[in-house]
Amino acid sequence: MQTIDLFIKETRDEEEMWNIVFVDSIDDYYDETSGVPGEDGSDPNSPFIGKTPQECHQLLLKLREDTESEIFTDIFAIMDERSTEDNTVLLVCAERDSGGENEVLALATVRATFKAVPTALMLYETGHSSVGEDAERAAREKDNVFRGR
Repeated sequence: MQTIDLFIKETRDEEEMWNIVFVDSIDDYYDETSGVPGEDGSDPNSPFIGKTPQECHQLLLKLREDTESEIFTDIFAIMDERSTEDNTVLLVCAERDSGGENEVLALATVRATFKAVPTALMLYETGHSSVGEDAERAAREKDNVFRGR
């Protein structure tokens, strides 16, 4: 079973909070959430493979600019090699300057279980939680993985 399929299986109960788009191309147009379950497998030549959170953020910004895709680029999850080993993703949230520039100051990250992702992303987007808070919770775990509330 592919990692995306496992992710969908683990998060299926959270469908009402499903606000996730699987992005593996910077040339396609994205204007709605990915279906549950996912329709397609992942592109083995995705430009996101092996990239840092900063590089992924830049690719997402470029995608939105070039294709006018309707995606939120400041909060996202990265499925990486580790995802295939332990069913976790890296959650990423841009921390912006609240002044006039609104520039990205940092990209906060926390490793999370698949099951924790939909609720965590929704709480980050609405400002009811933060990656920093969840990183503190993860730090109390032996493996440094956030498991949700």
